[in-house]
Amino acid sequence: MGSIVFSLVSLALAATAYWRSGGREDAKRVRREIEHLKAKQQELAESLGQSIAAAYEASRQRLQFAREVLRQTKEEAIRGLEQQLERAQMQLDTLARRLEEAAHSAKEASVNTARNVERAIEVRVRRIEARAMLLRAKAKTTLAVTATSKQDLARAEQLLREAAELVLSGHDLLNDDHANDQLFESMKRSLHSATAAVQQQAQNLRSKIEEVLQETDHLISSLEADEQHASDHDATAHAEERDRVAA
Repeated sequence: MGSIVFSLVSLALAATAYWRSGGREDAKRVRREIEHLKAKQQELAESLGQSIAAAYEASRQRLQFAREVLRQTKEEAIRGLEQQLERAQMQLDTLARRLEEAAHSAKEASVNTARNVERAIEVRVRRIEARAMLLRAKAKTTLAVTATSKQDLARAEQLLREAAELVLSGHDLLNDDHANDQLFESMKRSLHSATAAVQQQAQNLRSKIEEVLQETDHLISSLEADEQHASDHDATAHAEERDRVAA
């Protein structure tokens, strides 16, 4: 987009120079090239606009999936998840409203601004989707603790493996977002250690599983704080923009 704008400016200056020097035919040719570049610029803007709209739609689908995961986890009514699920749902709903506002205003904003806003929202959407999966993993880990207390080690191992798959999927969602990589890796190690303890029927297997719960809470809290910070920053930026426009 920037190269096209630069070309338009260069050609416009060239057309003026040619006209002043008497090169009317050359000036007409340059003007035709300007019109051609303007058309290309419009096509590019429309293409980028469609790309941004498609990205917002993908984020909507991600939020819908996260909402469904939270609903399923909440229905299981597992002790210890109630408040985390409630906060996740509240932040998801707030983010969904922000997404719709941004998608609507993207039509009026510059392409670069619209794209930057969309990318920032996508990061937040992916984080909250990953968080929903972590809460699901925590639910399964909590059930694994119950299974060990009943000496159902096969069930406990199965639940821990399912939790590990959820954690891996949640981490994969974040792509180039590496802010919580260390916490994810720590949780994966804890899950591996807990699963091994169950397989070996180790005496400390319950404490190993409880370590997984602690690691999960740490990671969920980090993602929750990230979203709260992003939401607060977004609200402040909106307020400043409204004040600037009003002035």
